[in-house]
Amino acid sequence: MLVPRTEHVGERPSWDCLVCGRPWPCATAKVELAEQYQKFPQGLSVYLGSCMIEAIDDWAAGCGGPPADLYERFLGWV
Repeated sequence: MLVPRTEHVGERPSWDCLVCGRPWPCATAKVELAEQYQKFPQGLSVYLGSCMIEAIDDWAAGCGGPPADLYERFLGWV
């Protein structure tokens, strides 16, 4: 699987972008990830799905819970 190359990564456990502070994947990350996975779009879904599972674990360990837009945030835009 292609390993994403972008500075806009999700910072754990908040899953906000390390660079811009927006909820990850931020707009820049979405563009860069889509470009990188253009030839293997299924890989992008697998990558983002695994990130979503890690985020669910992080949010479950905290006092909050996953955001209401969890699916749309991680996978709905793909």
